[in-house]
Amino acid sequence: MGQQVEYGQPRRFNSVTVTLILLALGAGYWMWRFFPVYFDGWTVDHILKESASEVYRANRLSEPERTETLTAIVQKSKKKIREQTAVIDPELVVNLEVLENDAAMSAEYSMVVTHPVTSKTTTLHFFRKEHADIKRVDWDK
Repeated sequence: MGQQVEYGQPRRFNSVTVTLILLALGAGYWMWRFFPVYFDGWTVDHILKESASEVYRANRLSEPERTETLTAIVQKSKKKIREQTAVIDPELVVNLEVLENDAAMSAEYSMVVTHPVTSKTTTLHFFRKEHADIKRVDWDK
């Protein structure tokens, strides 16, 4: 048979330990600097979905009231995005697309993350889009 080998106790700090510590620090830094930006993106999704659902009622109005109401929905959602999130992009664009049975609201904006110590910045561009079914419901059937 082969020769018996005796393994010693592993060192307290080895390459695996150092790698895991660096990964934990990187994840912590990402949570500190980038997670709030993505959380705001989820809030924007919620606002867009809510606004797209409002289109169902507005779509049943006659012109010019329909156009005025749809414009007001877009402006209201843009205002809510600015109030409820940290989106301060002056070029924030909120669009509404009404198809036959579908309403799609989208928002396009950028957010800047400033890194401490180096004072460098990272610009993140977001395009969020939510749909709502606006097919007329006939309750008499």
